[in-house]
Amino acid sequence: MFPKLSWKLTFFMVLVSGLTIAFASVLTNRALDRQFVDFLETSQLERNQQVVQTVRELYQGDQDRITIERQLQLLGLATDAQIVVSELRAERRMGGHMMSHGPGMMRRQTTENLTLPDGTAAVIEIIPSQRPEHAIQETKFRQAVNNSILITAVLSIGAALIVSAFFSWGLTKPLDQLVAMVRRVGAGDLAQRTEVRGRDEFSYLGKEFNQMAANLEHMEQLRIKLTNDVAHEFRTPLAAVQAYVEAMSDGVVEPTAENLNLVLEEAHRLQGLLEGLQELSKLEQPPRKERVNLGELLASLVASLGILAEEKGIRLHWYGQPALYTMGDREMLNTALRNLVVNAIKYTHPGGEVSIDLRAEQDQVLVEISDTGIGIEAQDLPFIFERFYRTDLSRSRETGGTGIGLAVTAGIIQGHGGTITVQSEPGVGSSFKVRLVKS
Repeated sequence: MFPKLSWKLTFFMVLVSGLTIAFASVLTNRALDRQFVDFLETSQLERNQQVVQTVRELYQGDQDRITIERQLQLLGLATDAQIVVSELRAERRMGGHMMSHGPGMMRRQTTENLTLPDGTAAVIEIIPSQRPEHAIQETKFRQAVNNSILITAVLSIGAALIVSAFFSWGLTKPLDQLVAMVRRVGAGDLAQRTEVRGRDEFSYLGKEFNQMAANLEHMEQLRIKLTNDVAHEFRTPLAAVQAYVEAMSDGVVEPTAENLNLVLEEAHRLQGLLEGLQELSKLEQPPRKERVNLGELLASLVASLGILAEEKGIRLHWYGQPALYTMGDREMLNTALRNLVVNAIKYTHPGGEVSIDLRAEQDQVLVEISDTGIGIEAQDLPFIFERFYRTDLSRSRETGGTGIGLAVTAGIIQGHGGTITVQSEPGVGSSFKVRLVKS
Protein backbone atom coordinates (compact mmCIF):
# COMPACT_ATOMS: atom_id res chain seq x y z
CA MET A 1 0.00 0.00 0.00
CA PHE A 2 1.38 3.40 -0.95
CA PRO A 3 1.90 6.06 1.77
CA LYS A 4 -0.97 8.45 2.14
CA LEU A 5 -0.57 11.89 0.63
CA SER A 6 -1.21 13.53 4.01
CA TRP A 7 1.77 11.68 5.53
CA LYS A 8 3.99 12.71 2.66
CA LEU A 9 2.91 16.34 2.94
CA THR A 10 3.47 16.34 6.71
CA PHE A 11 6.90 14.73 6.36
CA PHE A 12 8.13 17.14 3.71
CA MET A 13 6.73 20.21 5.46
CA VAL A 14 8.37 19.22 8.76
CA LEU A 15 11.60 18.41 6.90
CA VAL A 16 11.65 21.82 5.24
CA SER A 17 10.82 23.54 8.53
CA GLY A 18 13.55 21.60 10.34
CA LEU A 19 16.18 22.42 7.75
CA THR A 20 15.16 26.06 7.75
CA ILE A 21 15.34 26.27 11.53
CA ALA A 22 18.71 24.42 11.58
CA PHE A 23 20.27 26.77 9.03
CA ALA A 24 18.80 29.79 10.80
CA SER A 25 20.09 28.55 14.17
CA VAL A 26 23.63 27.97 12.88
CA LEU A 27 23.78 31.33 11.15
CA THR A 28 22.25 33.12 14.14
CA ASN A 29 24.68 31.45 16.53
CA ARG A 30 27.67 32.38 14.39
CA ALA A 31 26.46 35.94 13.94
CA LEU A 32 25.77 36.27 17.66
CA ASP A 33 29.20 34.87 18.47
CA ARG A 34 30.91 37.39 16.19
CA GLN A 35 28.88 40.24 17.60
CA PHE A 36 29.66 39.13 21.17
CA VAL A 37 33.39 38.94 20.49
CA ASP A 38 33.34 42.30 18.73
CA PHE A 39 31.49 43.80 21.69
CA LEU A 40 34.04 42.47 24.16
CA GLU A 41 36.97 43.71 22.10
CA THR A 42 35.44 47.13 21.57
CA SER A 43 34.65 47.50 25.26
CA GLN A 44 38.17 46.38 26.19
CA LEU A 45 39.78 48.86 23.81
CA GLU A 46 37.68 51.69 25.21
CA ARG A 47 38.74 50.77 28.77
CA ASN A 48 42.36 50.52 27.64
CA GLN A 49 42.22 54.02 26.16
CA GLN A 50 40.79 55.36 29.41
CA VAL A 51 43.63 53.70 31.33
CA VAL A 52 46.21 55.19 28.91
CA GLN A 53 44.73 58.63 29.42
CA THR A 54 44.87 58.20 33.18
CA VAL A 55 48.52 57.10 33.00
CA ARG A 56 49.38 60.15 30.89
CA GLU A 57 47.79 62.40 33.48
CA LEU A 58 49.77 60.70 36.25
CA TYR A 59 53.05 61.37 34.49
CA GLN A 60 52.09 64.95 33.70
CA GLY A 61 51.73 65.74 37.40
CA ASP A 62 54.46 66.62 39.92
CA GLN A 63 54.34 63.36 41.84
CA ASP A 64 57.45 61.36 42.51
CA ARG A 65 58.22 58.05 40.85
CA ILE A 66 57.32 55.86 43.83
CA THR A 67 53.94 57.50 44.14
CA ILE A 68 53.29 57.04 40.42
CA GLU A 69 54.22 53.38 40.57
CA ARG A 70 51.90 52.88 43.55
CA GLN A 71 49.07 54.54 41.72
CA LEU A 72 49.79 52.42 38.66
CA GLN A 73 49.49 49.29 40.81
CA LEU A 74 46.17 50.50 42.21
CA LEU A 75 44.95 51.39 38.72
CA GLY A 76 45.93 47.91 37.47
CA LEU A 77 44.01 46.28 40.30
CA ALA A 78 41.00 48.46 39.58
CA THR A 79 40.99 47.73 35.83
CA ASP A 80 42.09 44.08 36.13
CA ALA A 81 44.96 44.62 33.70
CA GLN A 82 48.71 44.79 33.57
CA ILE A 83 50.05 48.35 33.12
CA VAL A 84 53.62 48.37 31.88
CA VAL A 85 55.61 51.55 31.16
CA SER A 86 58.90 50.82 29.35
CA GLU A 87 61.73 53.23 28.43
CA LEU A 88 62.69 52.88 24.80
CA ARG A 89 66.41 53.76 25.11
CA ALA A 90 67.41 51.80 28.12
CA GLU A 91 64.72 49.24 27.50
CA ARG A 92 63.97 49.40 31.17
CA ARG A 93 60.52 48.94 32.52
CA MET A 94 59.24 51.36 35.03
CA GLY A 95 55.98 51.78 36.72
CA GLY A 96 53.70 49.33 38.40
CA HIS A 97 52.41 46.06 36.96
CA MET A 98 49.83 43.56 38.10
CA MET A 99 50.03 39.85 37.53
CA SER A 100 46.79 38.11 36.74
CA HIS A 101 45.18 36.30 39.62
CA GLY A 102 45.60 32.78 38.33
CA PRO A 103 45.87 31.43 34.80
CA GLY A 104 43.70 33.06 32.27
CA MET A 105 43.46 34.05 28.64
CA MET A 106 44.83 37.47 27.78
CA ARG A 107 42.50 39.87 26.04
CA ARG A 108 43.46 42.41 23.42
CA GLN A 109 46.18 44.79 24.64
CA THR A 110 46.88 48.44 23.85
CA THR A 111 50.27 50.03 23.26
CA GLU A 112 50.78 53.84 23.28
CA ASN A 113 53.83 56.16 23.24
CA LEU A 114 54.59 58.30 26.32
CA THR A 115 57.08 61.07 27.14
CA LEU A 116 58.31 60.98 30.72
CA PRO A 117 58.84 64.21 32.74
CA ASP A 118 62.61 64.02 32.14
CA GLY A 119 62.03 63.87 28.38
CA THR A 120 62.65 60.13 28.05
CA ALA A 121 60.54 58.32 25.44
CA ALA A 122 58.54 55.39 26.80
CA VAL A 123 55.79 52.98 25.83
CA ILE A 124 52.61 52.27 27.75
CA GLU A 125 51.30 48.68 27.47
CA ILE A 126 47.83 47.82 28.75
CA ILE A 127 47.47 44.02 28.90
CA PRO A 128 43.99 42.94 30.09
CA SER A 129 43.91 39.63 31.90
CA GLN A 130 41.22 36.97 31.78
CA ARG A 131 40.27 35.49 35.07
CA PRO A 132 38.92 31.90 35.13
CA GLU A 133 35.54 33.10 36.35
CA HIS A 134 35.33 35.41 33.31
CA ALA A 135 35.85 32.44 30.96
CA ILE A 136 33.26 30.45 32.92
CA GLN A 137 30.75 33.30 32.65
CA GLU A 138 31.42 33.62 28.92
CA THR A 139 30.94 29.86 28.47
CA LYS A 140 27.70 29.97 30.44
CA PHE A 141 26.49 32.84 28.27
CA ARG A 142 27.20 30.88 25.10
CA GLN A 143 25.49 27.79 26.50
CA ALA A 144 22.43 29.85 27.45
CA VAL A 145 22.23 31.24 23.92
CA ASN A 146 22.61 27.77 22.38
CA ASN A 147 20.00 26.32 24.74
CA SER A 148 17.57 29.07 23.79
CA ILE A 149 18.17 28.36 20.10
CA LEU A 150 17.67 24.62 20.69
CA ILE A 151 14.43 25.15 22.62
CA THR A 152 13.21 27.51 19.91
CA ALA A 153 14.05 24.92 17.24
CA VAL A 154 12.22 22.14 19.10
CA LEU A 155 9.15 24.31 19.66
CA SER A 156 9.21 25.49 16.03
CA ILE A 157 9.44 21.93 14.68
CA GLY A 158 6.63 20.85 16.98
CA ALA A 159 4.48 23.74 15.82
CA ALA A 160 5.37 22.96 12.20
CA LEU A 161 4.39 19.32 12.76
CA ILE A 162 1.00 20.26 14.22
CA VAL A 163 0.26 22.91 11.59
CA SER A 164 1.41 20.73 8.69
CA ALA A 165 -0.60 17.75 9.96
CA PHE A 166 -3.72 19.88 10.28
CA PHE A 167 -3.12 21.51 6.90
CA SER A 168 -2.41 18.23 5.10
CA TRP A 169 -5.47 16.62 6.68
CA GLY A 170 -7.66 19.50 5.56
CA LEU A 171 -6.07 19.37 2.13
CA THR A 172 -6.42 15.64 1.55
CA LYS A 173 -9.82 15.08 3.19
CA PRO A 174 -11.76 16.38 0.14
CA LEU A 175 -9.51 14.25 -2.06
CA ASP A 176 -10.29 11.17 0.03
CA GLN A 177 -13.98 11.93 -0.31
CA LEU A 178 -13.60 12.24 -4.07
CA VAL A 179 -11.74 8.93 -4.24
CA ALA A 180 -14.46 7.22 -2.21
CA MET A 181 -17.14 8.73 -4.45
CA VAL A 182 -15.31 7.63 -7.60
CA ARG A 183 -15.10 4.09 -6.24
CA ARG A 184 -18.81 4.01 -5.50
CA VAL A 185 -19.65 5.51 -8.88
CA GLY A 186 -17.36 2.97 -10.53
CA ALA A 187 -19.22 0.24 -8.66
CA GLY A 188 -22.48 1.43 -10.22
CA ASP A 189 -23.88 3.77 -7.56
CA LEU A 190 -24.40 6.75 -9.88
CA ALA A 191 -26.47 8.69 -7.33
CA GLN A 192 -23.37 9.45 -5.25
CA ARG A 193 -22.38 13.10 -4.80
CA THR A 194 -19.55 14.70 -2.87
CA GLU A 195 -19.98 17.67 -0.54
CA VAL A 196 -18.46 20.80 -2.06
CA ARG A 197 -17.21 23.70 0.05
CA GLY A 198 -14.99 26.67 -0.65
CA ARG A 199 -13.70 28.07 -3.90
CA ASP A 200 -10.34 26.35 -4.29
CA GLU A 201 -9.20 23.77 -6.84
CA PHE A 202 -10.56 20.86 -4.80
CA SER A 203 -14.04 22.38 -4.63
CA TYR A 204 -13.88 22.96 -8.40
CA LEU A 205 -12.80 19.34 -8.88
CA GLY A 206 -15.65 18.22 -6.63
CA LYS A 207 -18.17 20.19 -8.69
CA GLU A 208 -16.81 18.64 -11.89
CA PHE A 209 -17.05 15.15 -10.38
CA ASN A 210 -20.61 15.81 -9.24
CA GLN A 211 -21.48 17.03 -12.73
CA MET A 212 -19.83 13.97 -14.23
CA ALA A 213 -21.78 11.67 -11.91
CA ALA A 214 -25.01 13.50 -12.76
CA ASN A 215 -24.27 13.14 -16.47
CA LEU A 216 -23.53 9.43 -16.04
CA GLU A 217 -26.74 8.98 -14.06
CA HIS A 218 -28.70 10.82 -16.73
CA MET A 219 -27.10 8.75 -19.48
CA GLU A 220 -27.87 5.56 -17.59
CA GLN A 221 -31.49 6.63 -17.21
CA LEU A 222 -31.61 7.40 -20.93
CA ARG A 223 -30.08 4.02 -21.69
CA ILE A 224 -32.66 2.23 -19.58
CA LYS A 225 -35.45 4.31 -21.08
CA LEU A 226 -34.14 3.71 -24.58
CA THR A 227 -33.92 -0.02 -23.95
CA ASN A 228 -37.48 -0.09 -22.62
CA ASP A 229 -38.75 2.09 -25.48
CA VAL A 230 -37.01 -0.03 -28.11
CA ALA A 231 -38.38 -3.20 -26.57
CA HIS A 232 -41.86 -1.67 -26.50
CA GLU A 233 -41.66 -0.40 -30.08
CA PHE A 234 -40.36 -3.71 -31.40
CA ARG A 235 -42.83 -5.77 -29.42
CA THR A 236 -45.93 -4.61 -31.33
CA PRO A 237 -44.78 -5.23 -34.93
CA LEU A 238 -43.01 -8.46 -33.97
CA ALA A 239 -46.14 -9.72 -32.23
CA ALA A 240 -48.22 -8.80 -35.29
CA VAL A 241 -45.84 -10.57 -37.66
CA GLN A 242 -45.72 -13.60 -35.37
CA ALA A 243 -49.51 -13.70 -35.09
CA TYR A 244 -50.04 -13.45 -38.87
CA VAL A 245 -47.41 -16.09 -39.64
CA GLU A 246 -48.75 -18.50 -37.01
CA ALA A 247 -52.31 -17.97 -38.21
CA MET A 248 -51.30 -18.64 -41.81
CA SER A 249 -49.27 -21.66 -40.73
CA ASP A 250 -52.24 -23.08 -38.80
CA GLY A 251 -54.60 -22.41 -41.67
CA VAL A 252 -56.67 -19.97 -39.63
CA VAL A 253 -55.88 -17.10 -42.02
CA GLU A 254 -55.44 -17.47 -45.73
CA PRO A 255 -52.07 -16.31 -47.11
CA THR A 256 -53.72 -13.82 -49.39
CA ALA A 257 -52.01 -10.79 -50.90
CA GLU A 258 -53.81 -8.53 -48.44
CA ASN A 259 -52.65 -10.50 -45.41
CA LEU A 260 -49.12 -10.73 -46.75
CA ASN A 261 -49.13 -6.98 -47.28
CA LEU A 262 -50.03 -6.53 -43.61
CA VAL A 263 -47.04 -8.64 -42.63
CA LEU A 264 -44.88 -6.64 -45.06
CA GLU A 265 -46.03 -3.37 -43.51
CA GLU A 266 -44.98 -4.54 -40.07
CA ALA A 267 -41.63 -5.65 -41.49
CA HIS A 268 -41.18 -2.18 -43.01
CA ARG A 269 -42.00 -0.68 -39.64
CA LEU A 270 -39.28 -2.82 -38.02
CA GLN A 271 -36.86 -1.70 -40.70
CA GLY A 272 -37.77 1.93 -40.04
CA LEU A 273 -37.11 1.43 -36.32
CA LEU A 274 -33.69 -0.04 -37.04
CA GLU A 275 -32.81 2.83 -39.34
CA GLY A 276 -33.94 5.30 -36.70
CA LEU A 277 -31.76 3.59 -34.10
CA GLN A 278 -28.81 3.86 -36.45
CA GLU A 279 -29.46 7.58 -36.76
CA LEU A 280 -29.62 7.87 -32.97
CA SER A 281 -26.26 6.11 -32.64
CA LYS A 282 -24.68 8.75 -34.88
CA LEU A 283 -25.55 11.39 -32.29
CA GLU A 284 -22.99 9.86 -29.94
CA GLN A 285 -20.21 10.92 -32.30
CA PRO A 286 -19.03 14.56 -32.33
CA PRO A 287 -19.99 16.36 -35.57
CA ARG A 288 -17.36 17.32 -38.10
CA LYS A 289 -16.58 21.00 -38.46
CA GLU A 290 -16.79 22.31 -42.00
CA ARG A 291 -18.33 25.34 -43.66
CA VAL A 292 -21.78 24.34 -44.92
CA ASN A 293 -23.79 26.36 -47.46
CA LEU A 294 -27.33 26.00 -46.11
CA GLY A 295 -28.85 27.61 -49.20
CA GLU A 296 -27.28 24.98 -51.43
CA LEU A 297 -28.20 22.19 -49.03
CA LEU A 298 -31.89 23.20 -48.83
CA ALA A 299 -32.12 23.73 -52.59
CA SER A 300 -30.87 20.16 -53.06
CA LEU A 301 -33.44 18.88 -50.56
CA VAL A 302 -36.29 20.66 -52.35
CA ALA A 303 -35.18 19.19 -55.67
CA SER A 304 -34.99 15.63 -54.29
CA LEU A 305 -38.25 15.79 -52.31
CA GLY A 306 -40.25 17.65 -54.96
CA ILE A 307 -41.34 14.37 -56.54
CA LEU A 308 -42.70 13.13 -53.19
CA ALA A 309 -44.68 16.34 -52.77
CA GLU A 310 -46.04 16.15 -56.35
CA GLU A 311 -47.18 12.54 -55.88
CA LYS A 312 -49.21 13.63 -52.87
CA GLY A 313 -50.53 16.78 -54.55
CA ILE A 314 -48.71 19.18 -52.24
CA ARG A 315 -47.16 22.47 -53.36
CA LEU A 316 -43.55 22.80 -52.16
CA HIS A 317 -42.27 26.38 -51.94
CA TRP A 318 -38.63 27.37 -51.49
CA TYR A 319 -37.64 30.88 -50.37
CA GLY A 320 -34.40 32.15 -49.06
CA GLN A 321 -30.94 33.48 -49.67
CA PRO A 322 -28.70 31.21 -51.74
CA ALA A 323 -25.48 31.71 -49.76
CA LEU A 324 -25.80 31.51 -45.99
CA TYR A 325 -23.20 29.44 -44.16
CA THR A 326 -22.76 27.67 -40.82
CA MET A 327 -20.06 25.49 -39.33
CA GLY A 328 -20.96 21.83 -38.89
CA ASP A 329 -21.38 18.37 -40.37
CA ARG A 330 -23.08 18.61 -43.76
CA GLU A 331 -24.39 15.04 -43.69
CA MET A 332 -25.88 15.37 -40.21
CA LEU A 333 -27.47 18.75 -40.98
CA ASN A 334 -28.91 17.27 -44.18
CA THR A 335 -30.47 14.46 -42.12
CA ALA A 336 -32.00 16.88 -39.60
CA LEU A 337 -33.52 19.24 -42.18
CA ARG A 338 -34.64 16.34 -44.37
CA ASN A 339 -36.58 14.85 -41.45
CA LEU A 340 -38.43 18.15 -40.96
CA VAL A 341 -39.33 18.50 -44.66
CA VAL A 342 -40.40 14.85 -44.97
CA ASN A 343 -42.59 15.16 -41.85
CA ALA A 344 -44.15 18.34 -43.22
CA ILE A 345 -45.05 16.54 -46.46
CA LYS A 346 -46.19 13.39 -44.66
CA TYR A 347 -48.60 15.16 -42.30
CA THR A 348 -50.03 17.59 -44.88
CA HIS A 349 -53.20 16.62 -46.73
CA PRO A 350 -53.29 16.67 -50.56
CA GLY A 351 -53.78 20.18 -51.84
CA GLY A 352 -51.83 21.68 -48.96
CA GLU A 353 -48.60 23.63 -48.94
CA VAL A 354 -45.12 23.24 -47.47
CA SER A 355 -42.83 26.29 -47.32
CA ILE A 356 -39.08 26.39 -46.67
CA ASP A 357 -37.52 29.75 -45.82
CA LEU A 358 -33.87 30.59 -45.18
CA ARG A 359 -32.75 33.98 -43.91
CA ALA A 360 -30.18 35.64 -41.66
CA GLU A 361 -30.96 37.06 -38.21
CA GLN A 362 -28.01 39.04 -36.82
CA ASP A 363 -25.30 36.41 -36.07
CA GLN A 364 -27.64 33.45 -36.71
CA VAL A 365 -29.13 31.63 -39.66
CA LEU A 366 -32.85 30.84 -39.48
CA VAL A 367 -34.41 27.91 -41.32
CA GLU A 368 -38.22 27.93 -41.11
CA ILE A 369 -40.23 24.96 -42.39
CA SER A 370 -44.00 25.52 -42.35
CA ASP A 371 -46.92 23.36 -43.50
CA THR A 372 -50.71 23.39 -43.61
CA GLY A 373 -50.93 19.88 -42.17
CA ILE A 374 -52.78 18.21 -39.33
CA GLY A 375 -50.94 20.16 -36.63
CA ILE A 376 -49.96 19.13 -33.12
CA GLU A 377 -52.02 19.28 -29.93
CA ALA A 378 -50.81 21.76 -27.31
CA GLN A 379 -50.31 19.02 -24.70
CA ASP A 380 -48.01 17.13 -27.09
CA LEU A 381 -45.69 20.03 -28.01
CA PRO A 382 -43.31 19.70 -25.01
CA PHE A 383 -42.67 16.01 -25.80
CA ILE A 384 -42.42 15.74 -29.57
CA PHE A 385 -38.60 15.80 -29.53
CA GLU A 386 -38.37 12.85 -27.14
CA ARG A 387 -37.44 9.44 -28.48
CA PHE A 388 -40.31 7.18 -29.63
CA TYR A 389 -42.92 9.78 -28.73
CA ARG A 390 -45.82 9.94 -31.19
CA THR A 391 -48.92 12.07 -30.96
CA ASP A 392 -52.40 10.63 -31.30
CA LEU A 393 -52.84 12.44 -34.63
CA SER A 394 -49.75 10.74 -36.07
CA ARG A 395 -50.58 7.15 -35.12
CA SER A 396 -52.68 6.30 -38.16
CA ARG A 397 -51.46 3.51 -40.40
CA GLU A 398 -51.00 5.87 -43.32
CA THR A 399 -48.80 8.42 -41.57
CA GLY A 400 -47.59 6.67 -38.44
CA GLY A 401 -43.83 7.01 -37.94
CA THR A 402 -41.34 5.54 -35.52
CA GLY A 403 -41.13 8.50 -33.13
CA ILE A 404 -37.38 8.80 -33.70
CA GLY A 405 -37.06 11.36 -36.51
CA LEU A 406 -37.69 14.52 -34.44
CA ALA A 407 -35.47 13.23 -31.62
CA VAL A 408 -32.65 12.74 -34.11
CA THR A 409 -33.28 16.21 -35.57
CA ALA A 410 -33.23 17.92 -32.16
CA GLY A 411 -30.06 16.04 -31.17
CA ILE A 412 -28.23 17.11 -34.35
CA ILE A 413 -29.28 20.76 -34.06
CA GLN A 414 -28.31 20.97 -30.38
CA GLY A 415 -25.02 19.20 -31.11
CA HIS A 416 -24.24 22.04 -33.54
CA GLY A 417 -24.92 24.67 -30.89
CA GLY A 418 -28.30 25.60 -32.37
CA THR A 419 -31.91 25.57 -31.23
CA ILE A 420 -35.15 24.20 -32.64
CA THR A 421 -38.64 25.43 -31.75
CA VAL A 422 -42.12 24.66 -33.00
CA GLN A 423 -45.47 26.45 -33.20
CA SER A 424 -48.50 24.41 -34.15
CA GLU A 425 -52.28 24.40 -34.15
CA PRO A 426 -54.40 21.31 -34.90
CA GLY A 427 -56.07 21.53 -38.30
CA VAL A 428 -54.05 24.64 -39.26
CA GLY A 429 -50.46 23.42 -39.53
CA SER A 430 -47.01 23.57 -37.93
CA SER A 431 -43.96 25.77 -38.20
CA PHE A 432 -40.50 24.52 -37.15
CA LYS A 433 -37.73 27.10 -36.72
CA VAL A 434 -34.09 26.04 -36.66
CA ARG A 435 -31.45 28.58 -35.62
CA LEU A 436 -27.76 27.93 -36.26
CA VAL A 437 -24.65 30.05 -35.79
CA LYS A 438 -23.81 32.00 -38.92
CA SER A 439 -20.35 31.53 -40.35
